Amino acid sequence: MSGNWTLEEAAVYAVTASGNKRIIGPVDGSFRQGRITLLAGANGAGKSTLLETMAGLRALQSGSVALGESSLWEKGKRGKMRLNRSVLLDTGISLQHSEAQWFAPKVSEEFRFSLKPYKLPEVEQEERIRKAMKATGLPLQLADADPWTLSGGQQRRLSLACLLACQPKWLLLDEPTSGLDTAGVSQLLDVLRVHREAGGGAVISTHDLDALLPIADEVAVMEDGLLLQAVPAAEWAAAHASDGAAPQALRVLAELQRTGIEISRNSKADLWPSSSELARALASQFVRHPHEEVQEVIPRSVQPAAAVGMGHQASSDVFISEHRLQHTVTISGTSPYTGVSAAGLASRFDPRALILSYVLLAAAILMQGRWPGIAAAALLTGVVLFPLRAQIRPWIKVIRAYSIMIAAIAFIAGIQLKPFGFEWTNAQFTLLRFSGLLLVMLLGLPMLAMVTPLRVQRAIEQTFGWLSRFKVPVSSAALTVTLIFRFIPLLGSEWQRFATIAHARGKATTQLGSLPVAMLFPVIIPYIRSLLRLAEQLADALEARGIGNPNGKPTRGFVLQFTARDALLMLAALLSATLLIYVNTAV
Repeated sequence: MSGNWTLEEAAVYAVTASGNKRIIGPVDGSFRQGRITLLAGANGAGKSTLLETMAGLRALQSGSVALGESSLWEKGKRGKMRLNRSVLLDTGISLQHSEAQWFAPKVSEEFRFSLKPYKLPEVEQEERIRKAMKATGLPLQLADADPWTLSGGQQRRLSLACLLACQPKWLLLDEPTSGLDTAGVSQLLDVLRVHREAGGGAVISTHDLDALLPIADEVAVMEDGLLLQAVPAAEWAAAHASDGAAPQALRVLAELQRTGIEISRNSKADLWPSSSELARALASQFVRHPHEEVQEVIPRSVQPAAAVGMGHQASSDVFISEHRLQHTVTISGTSPYTGVSAAGLASRFDPRALILSYVLLAAAILMQGRWPGIAAAALLTGVVLFPLRAQIRPWIKVIRAYSIMIAAIAFIAGIQLKPFGFEWTNAQFTLLRFSGLLLVMLLGLPMLAMVTPLRVQRAIEQTFGWLSRFKVPVSSAALTVTLIFRFIPLLGSEWQRFATIAHARGKATTQLGSLPVAMLFPVIIPYIRSLLRLAEQLADALEARGIGNPNGKPTRGFVLQFTARDALLMLAALLSATLLIYVNTAV
């Protein structure tokens, strides 16, 4: 397959506590085959999201993405949208953080995982791996090394090498120069030149225009999730040669020319002169003005670029200064339409008051044995959750699934075989009990965001700290609870990372966020290894902070204080629980 990328009204949203939040779109544009296009833009403008969308790692909310005549998304057997495998095989993406892509114990196995979807003979696989490592400057001896033990630059090279081994027609690279030294950048440029000469295309998200602009054919700018029309690189450079959006090298060149220094170039196609050409120009200026400081002809704002040298890697946070927009996604923000934020409640109430209030209400709800009591509990739950509806919204699918499960279980409970029929009493009893559990679950969902692990730890330490006098390990128990609260979310996020690897490198076409059945068993061991690595990193972090040092006296960043507001909260919970109990016994 070959062709241009075409995006039409493509939009991607993220589910947040305040609802669906637009990340990019609607995006209209195209990227032409055989060309290298740079994606420029401020942090948070949507560059990485756009690349992930083209690679099938982000689901479209609306619009379409196509490579040539083939759509990235197509209808499956059951009418659900699935990724087009032929498009995925022609596309290779390197994520912004290289370390997020590893899971195998050896470098060679990382290569083989990337090559597996292409079903190549063993001999050809070995040849491709060897050539890819050579092209990216990775010693062949690293084939047996653990990817996690490589340096940041080596991991960046390995990420590119895994793509080259697959020989995709399109490269989607996110900050490919990050962590690379001068030699690594030079090898990257060589790889891109060879790829383009072979007819391949590349879309590169970067802040390092100094290194990549000379090889680019076009530059496209992302602003607040929108894609501006791509323009030729030379045209873009000429338009921004003297403003804050230009690479430092171009700004130096513009200032030198403004002061009358003539700089010859080996090729008119070069965007800026080489280091040797710049040195000759400065030397000639010094000959003409031997008693002046040559450095003064270059404004101090751009002198660092001259010191680095034209055409070499430099860190430049550039981009359209008059439109310096930053797109952020607020997970627990507050708006007039979404109610109270969980973060606000977490800091407003003592976690001990929140937990005890929840226990009181949950116990009263579970005591309900009649429908009037369940109805009263449902009304009370609705009143409590209305200000917290923003925190419930991300769990709507879970709540819906649980409700369907309750209905199914109640129906099964009502079926009787001898004689065959349906006993409503049994179904009603089951439905009653599970409805109470549903209400308790609904009340507990906001607690995940309202009671942070650190505040829980501090609550346990302050409440039961006096037991330490009797050799009770209160601090250890509090730390254990905190670690459990922190580690459980890591289990899910790490599984999501493996699902991303399956789609980005394994070319899986299943629903995003899920692993194909064929990959479940091979992934189990790497998943456990990854969790152990996280646990090891956590242990190192605890040791670095002095945790476990019996002679160390901890310094508290904050101390919880039980206030009148907390007392009112508990009083309200107690009165509500008493009312529910009364309704249950009186009706």
